[in-house]
Amino acid sequence: MKYFGTDGIRGTYGELEISEPFFEALGTAAADWTAASGGGKLVVGGDTRASTDRLKAAFCSGLRKGGAAFEDLGVLPTPALAYGVLARGAKMGAMITASHNPYSDNGIKFFDSAARKVEDDVQEWLEDRLEKYLENRSQPETAVFKPREILPGAFARSEYARKMLSIFPQGFLSGIKVAVDMANGATSKVSSEVFAAYGAEVFETGCAPDGFNINDGVGSQHPEGMAALCRECGADVGFAHDGDGDRVVVADERGSILEGEEILGLIALDAKARGVLKSDAIVTTLQSNMGLDESLGENGIRVFRSGIGDRLVMREMLANNCSIGGENSGHFIFSEISPCGDGLAAALAVLSVMSARGRKLSELRGGIKMYPQISKAIAVSRKTPIPETETLSKAIAECEADLGSEGRMLIRYSGTEKKIRLLVEGKDRAKIEKCMKILEKAVEFDLQ
Repeated sequence: MKYFGTDGIRGTYGELEISEPFFEALGTAAADWTAASGGGKLVVGGDTRASTDRLKAAFCSGLRKGGAAFEDLGVLPTPALAYGVLARGAKMGAMITASHNPYSDNGIKFFDSAARKVEDDVQEWLEDRLEKYLENRSQPETAVFKPREILPGAFARSEYARKMLSIFPQGFLSGIKVAVDMANGATSKVSSEVFAAYGAEVFETGCAPDGFNINDGVGSQHPEGMAALCRECGADVGFAHDGDGDRVVVADERGSILEGEEILGLIALDAKARGVLKSDAIVTTLQSNMGLDESLGENGIRVFRSGIGDRLVMREMLANNCSIGGENSGHFIFSEISPCGDGLAAALAVLSVMSARGRKLSELRGGIKMYPQISKAIAVSRKTPIPETETLSKAIAECEADLGSEGRMLIRYSGTEKKIRLLVEGKDRAKIEKCMKILEKAVEFDLQ
């Protein structure tokens, strides 16, 4: 596709696809799609970036031009927007965000009437239609923004919060100390208030968004701050969201960061022990560590693999009748709560296991044995198809022969950034370190 990537459209504000004219044309295209699909209402929301209000206003202007009915739910996390689709019986939802990217970026994600990320056919339809309305293709003018206080909308603090407070028993976090970093993003003052309402003593940071500080040295991309807060305040557990709240990174009481596979495994093993793990299986992506499959398999749990992105995870969950899925990046899906990644729901699931078991997280995390793994994201100047590269193709073949059956590689271009992602995993750390160096040199030669 021309504009859509792994998770909607994303880029730097001021580029053609992240500009007011483009978003207005996209809004009109979305109105047309809604009408062509039998009509209905749309719900729209956004995160705390400086550019979000202007892009959202342009998108809504396009909806209005197309004659669509819509409701602006304000500043809210992506999973709250997905819930808004269901709560309002909407035909489509649109979330304006660039997730974990810096404030200078922005983007948009679309949800269908079941609150799932829309499939490729819808994205292709929108791309084709918006070309009809995109009259100005010159470099758009960009606005100058000033810092300001940004508060979560009423929907996030009331309806979404009430939903999250209906999942677990009242007061189940009494006596538990929680540290939470909200990335100066859409979860600011939402997640912390939910934890407190369940009875936790909460220590918060990254909760004063001004339009420019989203993901700036805070949140899931920089969990070291949350880990330090855990140690400083003696918290039992720490959580770090990304800018739109659909993922979470977790630290134990010592400030040690858990891998995403450890979190997914912890929740799956607990569900299996309680007899509530649907199909005795979970879904994760090709990116996740092979140790997860091995550890869960020893406990009678199957692991299905999907492509990268929570949209593909959800698709595989539906195909295999699973209720739990996730990515090692911190996206976790609990289909009985939400059909998309929800960082707050994942945090509450971890807290539920801790509360029920009455044990420290450092004691609970040992159930998943991880293979040594190295992953890197490297900026590239071009995205030559990997089979067409000369040096990189040879490097891949060399590494595959060296790793044999005791290791694997995953090499792919990012769908949202101009980067190539390299992953090498195996039982022998020396071998995977050697392979990563070979791959890095090949990337430098072919793609930079």
